[in-house]
Parts: sequence; structure tokens; C-alpha cells
Amino acid sequence: MTTTPTGGAPEYDPFTAPALPQAPSMPEVGPPTPFPKPPPISVLAKVSIVLGVVAALGLGSLAAWGISQAGRYSSVEAGKCLYLTDEAGGAQSYTTASCTSSRATFRIDDVRTGSAECRGSDYVQFELYGGSSSRKAEKTLCLALNVETGDCLRDVVHETRIAKVRCTDIGAEARVLVMRGSSESVCSPDDTALHYAGPPERTVCLRPTGENI
Repeated sequence: MTTTPTGGAPEYDPFTAPALPQAPSMPEVGPPTPFPKPPPISVLAKVSIVLGVVAALGLGSLAAWGISQAGRYSSVEAGKCLYLTDEAGGAQSYTTASCTSSRATFRIDDVRTGSAECRGSDYVQFELYGGSSSRKAEKTLCLALNVETGDCLRDVVHETRIAKVRCTDIGAEARVLVMRGSSESVCSPDDTALHYAGPPERTVCLRPTGENI
């Protein structure tokens, strides 16, 4: 054993000291494996039945195009009532209801064969198709507002959202006056007058809500 001149223990010499054991090397880590991409959505999965509604609804000129559930519309007839709902794919559907129900917002005044014009521009023209693949209307329902004098309405320009409400409701937009015959002169200048050929022939005045409501 080598000693220092003073006889003490030799100083540590990094060049002669035995090498310290090295820690085992870590394996190289590459970039993370990406998650597999989901398969693309098929066109059929994206497309729903598009036989329906190209709606241009404005008071005084109501129009709508719709679809029906298969087999349901064979029972629709003049004098029955219903309400409309939005369906997937931008179409509309209808549900029949008692004419005394608050949900029954429309009355069928006439049922016409094929794609046909109603007797007046104030009707909602609702076309019925036989199935999802049909491109030809089998019937046209001529829909009039199912209202009586004193009723109040909200969302009057949306055929699927229009509803009867209490006249004290904050959402009430119009109060109804119904007159038999062609009596648009009974409506005030601020009213919206709708004429229905019927039967019965009648005029509906939609009066904006105000202090008299």
C-alpha cells in the first residue's frame, strides 16, 4: 500500500481510483403511439329523411311542406285538428288532437289530392308523402289556425312553436278575434287579417297585445 511522505493514508486520486459502477442505461423512448382514428361516418349515417319542410311562414302568407308517419294520414279529414312538430333532418310531422285541446293549433279545412293549392294564401299547405323514398305528395292538408275569439297566441310566425297561452302570459303576442264570412274590415289597421274559405268561411284578426289584453 502506498503511503504519503507523512505516513498517512494516500489522498484520493480521481485518475487512479477505481471507476464507480454506472447506473444501467434506460431504454430509448420513442414518440407516443397515436390512438387509432375512428372510421369515417358513412353518408347514410349523416343523412336523415329529407322529405319535408321548406317552410316560408309569414302571417298573411303561410306555407309549409311536411311528411307524415307511414299509414297515419289515411284517417285525416276536414274538421279534424292537429299540431306540428319539427323532426330530424329539417322535416315536420303532425299529431292529431282534439279540437278542444290547447295543443291543437291547426284545423284541417280541406284535404286535397297530390300537391295542390289551397283556397287562399293564408292556409298552411302541408304536403303528405307515402314514405321516406317518395318524392311525390299524395295529399295536401289545408291548415287554418284553430282559434276562437279571446284566445291569445305566442310564437305566431312559427308553425311548430305557435301555442295558445293565457292573455296575461308575458309571451302572449296576439289576441284573436274570429268573425264569420269575409269580414276583414272588422280587423283594425294594426291587426293581421287571415281569411279562411272554410267551411265555415271566417276571418281571423290577430291583434297585437297591448293595454287592452
